Amino acid sequence: MKTRNLLMMGMVAVAMMLGGCAETDNDMMEMAPAVKDGQTVKINVVDNGYGDVTRAAESNDEEVQGENTIMQTNFIAGDKIGVFSISAGGAVHYNNLELRYNGTEWVNPDGETFYYFTGMRYYAYYPYNPDFDSENGVDWSAEGVDAFFAPYVTDWQPQEDQSTTKQYMASDLMVGAGAMSGETFTFSMGHTMGLIFISVAEEIKGTIFLFPKLTEADAIDSLNADSKIFTFEQKVYKPSRKQGYYRYIVKPGGNPTFISGANPDGRLFSFTCDNVSGGHYKKYIVDGGFDPSKCEIKPFVVEIGDVMLNDYSFVRRPADGTTIYATYGSTINNKKLGVVAYLAESDDEYTEGFTHGLILKTSVDYKNQFTYSQYASYTDTELTNFTTVKDALKDKSGLSNSLLHWSLFSQSSTNEKNRIFEYQLTALTGKVSNWFLPSVGQWGKIISDIGCTISPNGTITYDHGMTNNFAADINTLFASISVKPGEAYSSNSNAWRGFVSSTEATTSGLSLYKVVFNTTPPSFSTYGKESQYVNFWRAAAF
Repeated sequence: MKTRNLLMMGMVAVAMMLGGCAETDNDMMEMAPAVKDGQTVKINVVDNGYGDVTRAAESNDEEVQGENTIMQTNFIAGDKIGVFSISAGGAVHYNNLELRYNGTEWVNPDGETFYYFTGMRYYAYYPYNPDFDSENGVDWSAEGVDAFFAPYVTDWQPQEDQSTTKQYMASDLMVGAGAMSGETFTFSMGHTMGLIFISVAEEIKGTIFLFPKLTEADAIDSLNADSKIFTFEQKVYKPSRKQGYYRYIVKPGGNPTFISGANPDGRLFSFTCDNVSGGHYKKYIVDGGFDPSKCEIKPFVVEIGDVMLNDYSFVRRPADGTTIYATYGSTINNKKLGVVAYLAESDDEYTEGFTHGLILKTSVDYKNQFTYSQYASYTDTELTNFTTVKDALKDKSGLSNSLLHWSLFSQSSTNEKNRIFEYQLTALTGKVSNWFLPSVGQWGKIISDIGCTISPNGTITYDHGMTNNFAADINTLFASISVKPGEAYSSNSNAWRGFVSSTEATTSGLSLYKVVFNTTPPSFSTYGKESQYVNFWRAAAF
């Protein structure tokens, strides 16, 4: 999606101006490119940052003479740009080509290759819009990136609610031109909107749970009672849970923006910001601003196998393979909710609209009878059927599948329904989803995060591990909750080994996919709905 890791580049001695405009065609022209026409090239995308031209007069405290904050952006996995290219004669090559950053490189999700040609003008914008109106959103005859995207920039309006990374980045329109640099093709992006930057005297004390594929804005905090946190009337964005900085994007030349809130003691503050030009920011300091020395922060980077507790905190998976009870005692053991099985990336499509990832229950449900005669009456319009693993891996929402199963069994007994869809997580409503049976796509993400590679045709390989045996390794990974995925969950020697998914496997409506962990590598296969002996390992998104 559209989020990025917004990094504070620190304080510098002299006020610097980073151009808010993206590069023009003159900037784009390169000398002696290292690649030939029609050759594929590696793509890089960089941000020119925001420049501060004036200290905001409304600050509550004076800023040190010459002090300045420059902000730039590192793109992270899941970010997307849209690319246009035009030849010297005006012929269009790329028209809103989507390029997505996977954490290593920028690629088109559908496999389209990016080619470089000399004399071609390349322009990009961020965040990517699949419904971009290329008839009216750009000026095809214009020279220079600013003129090219002028219609789109003119119509752009920042969102009123910028309180989440997704909403904030959906407001931060950037445009840029591309050029060769050695063997790398680089888009240099500039911000088109203005920015209000606010520094407040917060004292942050406690544990900050960080997620390796997400920004610090998406961290989960568990703060001590003596922390001092400010509140805002407006839905501003906090780019890091570890710092007392806030941001709000505004339209250059738009109406003045009023910002107000309260400090930890309840005293009110307010200011009005206007005349912020595109690509620049105004800084406001409240109660002296943020001082890192007054914070006491314990960072905790969440990993696969860590356990979520019912107070929305986490404990580390015991490295020695013991249980949560043996390591932390009964109090923590009684609070365990789920084990972290998948860590999401930016705007992840497999986490049911939640931000951070997927947990699996700390116990597995085993049913010795799973007979659904009513499945035979299902039609293709009621349930989506995936006849190959390749297609099934595109099934992204086990929660939607489970809800549909629930509705189709409206006449079944409560007990039978609960085998498909469980109770709501009332203690963490809004933070964690209901329990559901994962889809094949979600199982695929889980398998990938614990050491496997899944090819486009569904072939799974296990490319690393403690013993090079997947079943043994995954048993060790989940040892803290006493779940052994590589083993059966029945006293019956013929019990089906593996976990049923919520993804339909045949057009007849009589089979689901299952994932089997007691092989190296794990595998997907089908499971007849009228069979016996089935295991349920339920997931929730958070």
